[in-house]
Amino acid sequence: MKHALFPLNTVLFPGSILPLQLFEQRYLTMIKDCMKQQTGFVTVLISEGKEVGAAPKIVCTGCYVEIIDWESLSNGLLGIKIQAKHRVKLSNSSVRDDGLLLAETSPIESTLDHNPPMPPAFKPLPDTLKQLLEHPFATHYKDNVDFNNTADICYRLSELLPISNKQKQLLLEAETAEQMLDQLALHINVLQT
Repeated sequence: MKHALFPLNTVLFPGSILPLQLFEQRYLTMIKDCMKQQTGFVTVLISEGKEVGAAPKIVCTGCYVEIIDWESLSNGLLGIKIQAKHRVKLSNSSVRDDGLLLAETSPIESTLDHNPPMPPAFKPLPDTLKQLLEHPFATHYKDNVDFNNTADICYRLSELLPISNKQKQLLLEAETAEQMLDQLALHINVLQT
């Protein structure tokens, strides 16, 4: 299926919620089309370039998102709130005349989708997440994390850990729960030293 792309300088994970202010015509048109067709779009990390202006270079894995709220802001811009639903792989990308990026998308299947049990070696990860949720930047997730769901723990840790976008992108691309858990444990160990 072909979707519109919204390149960002941040990585979203399933369950991520992000407010956006829109002012570029291509994205206003995209949102209007999404609302009319009752569909979402795909957020994707910029590998080279900027969020504003010419179409940037992007990575090949992103998140399909849906619009969960919108409003006209006091500054005259359109404000939307999006929530990431699932990871997708991109192919056959193209650029429309107005600069909007489009790509074929296919959902990424992962062992995380089947809520595997948390392996004993990774039992400290939920406690680390609970500590991160005490910080003001994470308050909107405080009561919205399912600590019985390994995927939810992995995705929230991936989003909230103070690591680079490149490292977050590698987490997003992890093919199995074990790969993601291993990467998360390594990042946490480095941050604690």
